[in-house]
Amino acid sequence: MTSNNHTKIEYPPLGEEFSGGWLRLLRIFGPGAILASVTVGTGETIFAPRAGATFGYALFWVIVVAVLGKGVMVYAGARHLVLTGEHPVQAWARFPGPRKLVPILMGLLVVLAFPLWIAALADAVSSLCIWITGVGGSTSWGRPLWATGIILAAMLLSLVQTYNIIERVSLFILGLKVIFILIAVVIVKPDWLAALWGAILPHLPTYEPWVSASYPDVASRAVWLEIAVLLGAVGGGVQDYTGYVSMIREKKWGASGLAQGGPDRLPLDQHTIDLSRKWLRAPLLDIVISFASVLLITGCFMLLGAAVLHPLKLIPTNADLYSKQSYFLTLIHPQLVYIYKAGIFFAIFGVIYGTFEVYSRSAYEPLCAIWSKKTWTLDRVRIWVILYSGLGGLLLLWTGLKTITLASIVSPFSGVFGCGFWCLAMVWVDRKQMPVGYRMSPGLLASVIIVGIVMSVMGLYAIPYRMSPFLLASVFASVIVVVIIYAMMRERNQL
Repeated sequence: MTSNNHTKIEYPPLGEEFSGGWLRLLRIFGPGAILASVTVGTGETIFAPRAGATFGYALFWVIVVAVLGKGVMVYAGARHLVLTGEHPVQAWARFPGPRKLVPILMGLLVVLAFPLWIAALADAVSSLCIWITGVGGSTSWGRPLWATGIILAAMLLSLVQTYNIIERVSLFILGLKVIFILIAVVIVKPDWLAALWGAILPHLPTYEPWVSASYPDVASRAVWLEIAVLLGAVGGGVQDYTGYVSMIREKKWGASGLAQGGPDRLPLDQHTIDLSRKWLRAPLLDIVISFASVLLITGCFMLLGAAVLHPLKLIPTNADLYSKQSYFLTLIHPQLVYIYKAGIFFAIFGVIYGTFEVYSRSAYEPLCAIWSKKTWTLDRVRIWVILYSGLGGLLLLWTGLKTITLASIVSPFSGVFGCGFWCLAMVWVDRKQMPVGYRMSPGLLASVIIVGIVMSVMGLYAIPYRMSPFLLASVFASVIVVVIIYAMMRERNQL
């Protein structure tokens, strides 16, 4: 393939894995394993069983909506990279209005989420460490201190890792997660009919009397907020998906390996169009397997919460994030609690470990789109992102913020509204920039539009519930930063 701006894209020939059906195509699975590994975190191990413990099987539909909607959203972005060789963020730089304003806003939304999620994940692991060791549980500094060690260890590992190492480790961790959770579900035997009913019939449940009596802090939260946080936490958010799409460059599917690309370089002959659509099987399979894994793991955790914790009237809270979920295995045999502790520890630490790499790419792509005249290197961006995310996460943790509070702040805008904004932006790119032969099918287009509208509306509705002073200050500071950056770039003629 060439990378000259004045030449048309030439897709490479399909590899042998494309000639033997979908089973042989499984060999290409890789970036999706990283996505599934880093997004199966607090949303799946805390918020899914928490929802099951609080409402039984009633919110299973939220998980289905989250997985299907975010899968459609990610595929819309991935197909653009594979077809054109450019990241969607670069296409958004051509929106009408102030130049590059959309990449700036999306990049800001993505970057703001980094330290919030790092802090939420690290606090979750620190809670687990205190439960395992018993050290620091009775002090105010116990969880922040544990979290500090966890973040620093993950930062150090992230500075010396490579993409191939991350991919292999993620595949291993993802496999362990699936095996352990499936064993637990088979043994517990949840109410499958009630689960099916909860999955196909969306409705708004109410808090049962025992929740208000035993957990007044939980009952004080609007049910819509619980739904929005679950919807945003399950499967990740734009801070993850921007990096996932960028990781496809490593696989060089279709035009994704190009240094420069764009819709204006797409050939219009039917043979090339047909070849490009065959290349789309690669990201489609990768995303299907990734989100199927998320659905399986998240669904199982909610099933266990509904089948085990709900009858016992136990709900995971900020003060005790993981010990109640140990009932999933200790009901079978008390000694299995050690397997649970080890499995959850390595699962969530693995999320933090892989997240720094994903976030580095999530920052790299907007930077390249906004400052297109500047030469950016991923290694340089990675160092700054690791320092910013890690140290920012530590700052948040030492203010006393906990996992559920942090996730309730960040999920509605990065995991819900941001996803809706992404979908609607991709619709504009598809209709206004892509040649007819490369546009989305009517079914895919309709799905992206529906997901975009639903996610945007739900995100905007839920965000005011968590407009804490911290978030208000962050938004105000962010607006100032955007104005300053925009003014500086205009002055230097970089826009």
